[in-house]
Amino acid sequence: MKICITNMGFGLGGVERVAIQIANSLCDKGEDVTLIDFSGKYDFFYHVEDKVKIPKDIKPRTFSRKLIKRAFYFKYRLNKNPISILDIYKEQTFDLINHLQKNSYDVLILCQNTLTAVIPTIKEYIPELKIVAWQHNSYDVYMENYCKEFIIDYKKGLELADLVVCLTNADLTNFKKINSNSKKIYNPLTLNNPKLSKLDNKNIIFVGRLSMEQKGLDYLIKIAKLINSEWKIIVVGKGDDEKSFRTLIKNQNLEKKFILKGPLQHDELRNLYAEGSIFISTSRWEGFGLVITEAMASGLPIVSFDNFGPKEILREGEFGVLIKKYNIEEFKYYINELVSDISKRKELQYKSLIRAKDFAIDNIINEWLEHLYSI
Repeated sequence: MKICITNMGFGLGGVERVAIQIANSLCDKGEDVTLIDFSGKYDFFYHVEDKVKIPKDIKPRTFSRKLIKRAFYFKYRLNKNPISILDIYKEQTFDLINHLQKNSYDVLILCQNTLTAVIPTIKEYIPELKIVAWQHNSYDVYMENYCKEFIIDYKKGLELADLVVCLTNADLTNFKKINSNSKKIYNPLTLNNPKLSKLDNKNIIFVGRLSMEQKGLDYLIKIAKLINSEWKIIVVGKGDDEKSFRTLIKNQNLEKKFILKGPLQHDELRNLYAEGSIFISTSRWEGFGLVITEAMASGLPIVSFDNFGPKEILREGEFGVLIKKYNIEEFKYYINELVSDISKRKELQYKSLIRAKDFAIDNIINEWLEHLYSI
């Protein structure tokens, strides 16, 4: 099967990482796979197998197109009339269509919301092409936040997709209301040969993009002030809010509590998980939570705020601790309980290792192949 996987970019991030992992694994299964960078930047942070094709047929957005986007978004804030995705990504959309017309793919997999909104235009020019709309975040976040400016194109894209793939049961129920051919496929573990933590280091691990609102970095600061002073919070990642996060740490006199590592590559990240004893997620929303499954594969106990992705991974709290309604005091209680008792950490380690098996790449890639061949 000839498969094209397209994302808005392939730099640092969970969507980027899992898209590359799926591409690599499909190639290992003998499929013909191409990765298209819709941004036109071709900045690949993660390893791509040599067998995966990476054509450079998409040109980056021009400065004038970026100005046009600002103008349309400003207009939307005034009148709330949805805009056309082509007003923002016209050149990239037709670059992609030209590439698709020249290469005769069997299946096109489009990641995330913006590319889902491009589906109606692609179907207009290549109606026979089978298209998968791969949704990496929650239904509610897309509908109420990420896609509100171009909601008509996004919903139409979902309707016209030959298959919609999402990550949780809750999202599956909602996406099926728009497209009956919707399926849930978990994101696979992307960390090969994880090292098992001995749970004896006084390190709490946080991995994620440094985005204040989504990742709840403000909550992370509050939690840091309340936990055992001998323990450190090791933060891995980068993002637009790194400067403000560092300022918060300094203003709250928490420089000795935090260790900021920046982004880490595969081996460095694997070693880091093995040096941790607890993993925490303070996100306000997560479509899935790839880093949670990585931490579980390394045997780390998980404490997370309750939202769609972590709830699915931890199965309503069966395999880790879910904190409801962003309750900082409850979060503090469970962290300090784990900090003070290694037997409780080992109990949750066992549960993490059991659950991590459900995200093995062989299982996930077989699901993908089954659904791709079905369309």
